[in-house]
Amino acid sequence: MKKTAFMFLIIAAMLAFAGCSHEHTPGPAATCTTAQVCTECGEVLVDAMGHREGPEATCTTAQTCLYCDLEFNPALGHTPGAEATCTEDQVCETCGEVLAEKFGHSINDENACDTCALQIVPANQKFIKAGRNGALSDDISDIIPETEGGHYNNNINAYYAGAVLVCGDYGLEYFLPSENGNSAWANTVNKFAEKYPEINTTALLVPKSCTFNSPEGYTDPYERTKAHIDATYAMLNEGIKAADCLGIMTEHSGEYLFYRTDHHWTSLGAYYASAAFCNANGIEPYALDTYETVIRTGFIGTLYNYAGGPAALEANPDYSVAHYPHIGYSMVYGSYGYMYNGTALNANSRGYAGMFIGGDNPVTVFTTENKNGRTLLIFKESYGNAFVPYMIDYFEQVVVVDIRKDSESVGSIIEKYNVTDALIINNAQAAISLQPELHAKALS
Repeated sequence: MKKTAFMFLIIAAMLAFAGCSHEHTPGPAATCTTAQVCTECGEVLVDAMGHREGPEATCTTAQTCLYCDLEFNPALGHTPGAEATCTEDQVCETCGEVLAEKFGHSINDENACDTCALQIVPANQKFIKAGRNGALSDDISDIIPETEGGHYNNNINAYYAGAVLVCGDYGLEYFLPSENGNSAWANTVNKFAEKYPEINTTALLVPKSCTFNSPEGYTDPYERTKAHIDATYAMLNEGIKAADCLGIMTEHSGEYLFYRTDHHWTSLGAYYASAAFCNANGIEPYALDTYETVIRTGFIGTLYNYAGGPAALEANPDYSVAHYPHIGYSMVYGSYGYMYNGTALNANSRGYAGMFIGGDNPVTVFTTENKNGRTLLIFKESYGNAFVPYMIDYFEQVVVVDIRKDSESVGSIIEKYNVTDALIINNAQAAISLQPELHAKALS
């Protein structure tokens, strides 16, 4: 054998002795810390991958490696919010998970809740009104009556505190809507009316306080707001009624239409809107002086808190007025079959959130002593709460859907309660920001 051939055989033998003379035989797959190697020769076929951090830790889930169970950060744990009440769940402030469910009212023999003192209106019993000077009214000798002027006194250079424009003894959410209107909101109202042509549909846009009470040095939003509402109404399909809330409120500009320390309107502002609804639908509205009322003083609301507690607002608290329906009724609220008794007006509360229809609930149903066969379905956000009690006087049933809350489909609600009339009511600012919620709810 030649020398070169002999050397080739020696090298081949050495290679055969040192490694595989054929394809590798892979061992276990590579992991974060271990490579994959050939089981015969030990050669590294795939390097160890190394750890890779997964999604950040949540309240209930730790942050781990995407490939293995190595924990980088433990679960954070829930941050409990306010304790559960009769009407509100306790939720985690971080993730929103319900930690403790609302437990409902505990009704005693006097038809009041032992837990929160909410006065319940028994089914098929007429509500007993407190009277204009009843025991529940506070001392009102030093307040300006709601239908008089002089409620808003801008005696300083207005300034922003957070998102609140502080104007002397009152605050504002300053808002300049587009003069071109809100086509998305109008389109949703149109689609609802097209889907349910047998229902008499009304649209109602509410102006914000700044429309009437903006301070010097700031663009007056009145004309912009009027143009915005007019343009939006002009986009509505024929047959949809448009309630001229702004028109009636303009006639009463300067009256106590809006809270000074809270972002909501008062029950007086809501009354004028109810009159606008009645006018649009051929209903004779009850005169304001025919309502029995209760007045609660000492309310300081959301704008005060949002602005960081200005002393001028604290020194000028608001008051709340309950205008009781003329007609007896019963009320239940809840969702998906879990319903609780309630009352349209709670004179034990001084503030907006507590006084009107038990606050924001997914579905609220009023059954009244009227026997006219008409059921009104109302789509609303919180501005609708003060409005709803006035509708008790005009319909056999009033069904209220909060567009921000989860509930059964509107189609099933319409069928269940034989809805004949519908109202979409939003303040002009919420009609823009909450339009997706309204669209999803109204067309469900």
